[in-house]
Amino acid sequence: MTVLRDFLATLYKMFAADLVMSLIALATVGICAAARGLVGAAALPYLLTAGVVVALTIAVLRGSRR
Repeated sequence: MTVLRDFLATLYKMFAADLVMSLIALATVGICAAARGLVGAAALPYLLTAGVVVALTIAVLRGSRR
């Protein structure tokens, strides 16, 4: 049980440490899911990749200001 609690605590720290990045990545996934009818299926991986790269870029920029 301790291992599970430690695992969940680590996951919480990973995602809560940079909440903005996590929210942007989740929003990107949601946008991709909502746009699959509007955008061709072949374009969705690129849209998802672009959104995650934006999230990572914002996280790096925010981290460099600290």
